[in-house]
Amino acid sequence: MTAATPLDITATDAGLAIAGELDAHTAPLLSEAIASIEDGDVRLDMAAVTFVDSSGLRVLIEAHRSAEADGRMVEICRPSQSLRRLLEISGVDCHLNIVD
Repeated sequence: MTAATPLDITATDAGLAIAGELDAHTAPLLSEAIASIEDGDVRLDMAAVTFVDSSGLRVLIEAHRSAEADGRMVEICRPSQSLRRLLEISGVDCHLNIVD
């Protein structure tokens, strides 16, 4: 029996809805999901994210840089309180596209 992945990534009409824990084990899943969106801006609804470590933060920063280089945008929509706090204390909240 395998343990359930503590991260749920669901495609929506607007982009991706992310729920659960974003850490060293689950960050690659989000990176792959973001990379699979080939056209247009990437919208990440992160209201249900309960935990983010530096690995998860790195994925968000790399996705932002990659999209920007392609003339696209990554929007972090409705970040959870824990994610918002991490973005603020790390100083990247001023560099990423955060939408409430």
